[in-house]
Amino acid sequence: MKVELETEEKILDAARIIFQKRGFEGARMQEIADEAGINKSMLHYYYRNKDNLFMEVFQAGIKKIFPQLFAIMNKDIPLKDKVWEIVEFYHTMFKENSHLPMFVIHEMNQHPERFREFIQKVGITFPEKFALQIKQEVQDGNIIPISPQQFLINIVSMCMMPMIARTMVMTVFQFDESQYESFMDEREELIPDMIFKGVSFFKGV
Repeated sequence: MKVELETEEKILDAARIIFQKRGFEGARMQEIADEAGINKSMLHYYYRNKDNLFMEVFQAGIKKIFPQLFAIMNKDIPLKDKVWEIVEFYHTMFKENSHLPMFVIHEMNQHPERFREFIQKVGITFPEKFALQIKQEVQDGNIIPISPQQFLINIVSMCMMPMIARTMVMTVFQFDESQYESFMDEREELIPDMIFKGVSFFKGV
C-alpha cells in the first residue's frame, strides 16, 4: 500500500511538471512516465489515459489557489491586513510553483467547461464576508465606491501579470533570474500600497 501511494505521488509530481511546462496538448504519457522513473505500462495502470491524469493535476492546481485565497478573504481581520496577506499568498505560491499561473489560466481558457464543472463540484463561491467588508468600507467613507469583485481583480491582476508575462518582463527589462526575483520581491512590498492609494484606502495613507 505504501509503495502504491509513493508511486502515485511520483506520477502526480511528474505529471504536474510536464503538464505545467507543455499544457494538455503538448504533454505525452511517455514523457510523464520517464519523468516519474517508471514504464508506460505502469503509468497506465494507475491512470488509464492522459485526460484522467490531467484532471487530477489540474484540480490539484486549482485547489492550491482558490481554497487558500478564499480562506484569507474570510478571515476576521482588517481589510488592510487582508490585502497584504493576499499579495503575500500569491507571491509565495507562484514563486514555489512558477509554471502554475500560466498552466491554470491556459487550461481554463482552453477548456472552460472543465473549470466551471470543477468549481461547481467543490462548491467554490465568492466569499460573502469579503464582499460585505468592502461594502462596509465604502459605506464608512474609507474607500471610494468600488465593487468587491473589482477590488479583488485589482489585487490579483497586479500580482499575476508579471508572473504570467515573465518572459516579456525579463526580455524588455533585460533581467536575469536574480534581477527578476528582486523585481518581484519589490512588487510584493509595493502592491498593497498601490492598492490602498488607488482607492483612497484609509484617509491619510
